[in-house]
Amino acid sequence: MKYLMCNLKSNKNLKEMLEYKKQLKTLNLSNCEFILFPSFIYLSLFYDAKFLLGSQNISKYEEGSHTGEVLASQLKSLKVTYTLINHTETHEKHKNVIKKIKIATQENLKVVLCFGEKSENQDAIPLLKNDLEEIFNQLERKEQVNIILAYEPSYAINRGHIVNPQRIEKVINEIKDYIVDKYSIAIKIIYGGSINPINILELAKIDKMDGFLLGNCANNPKNLEKIIETL
Repeated sequence: MKYLMCNLKSNKNLKEMLEYKKQLKTLNLSNCEFILFPSFIYLSLFYDAKFLLGSQNISKYEEGSHTGEVLASQLKSLKVTYTLINHTETHEKHKNVIKKIKIATQENLKVVLCFGEKSENQDAIPLLKNDLEEIFNQLERKEQVNIILAYEPSYAINRGHIVNPQRIEKVINEIKDYIVDKYSIAIKIIYGGSINPINILELAKIDKMDGFLLGNCANNPKNLEKIIETL
């Protein structure tokens, strides 16, 4: 069963989110592992949801007086079980990414670690291996195995430009092999970046793809319905 993770980003006001919640109840989510990532302020609206809930980020702090921060322990109390870390729109430094992964693991939150190259002209594999190694080498085993990787090339986000499926497949295969060889972990990898009901038909054919991280496309339940049918 593939993951279908939906990052709603900073979209929707309260009225729109309540309507969205109502429409989600009409979808058949039985053939995927559905995880919703709404804005922090709307997480409590989905406390009674039948699907899994994720946060779009977490604080690098465990506790204390940190105005404006949302702690992993607070998110856990809202039945959040997943968290995005290092999304390209958050511009994270590796030292903060590592702190957040450690904190999330302590609170039993599953980490969806975003990674990806910035330019289509870059030789992606060496860059991605180096980035992941800098992070994984600073983690304990229990933290490493708590990670799902989300391959999101930054040049493909919010631009309607889908990455060549052959390039995606190559990255997924090589990174999976790399993580197995270096860390002995059969890691899950999902893809995100300008996915829509049309191009997912081709993306879903990638053999070792473990699922998808939808962005703006997920804000329309009709898109979700079509994508779920594809899965």
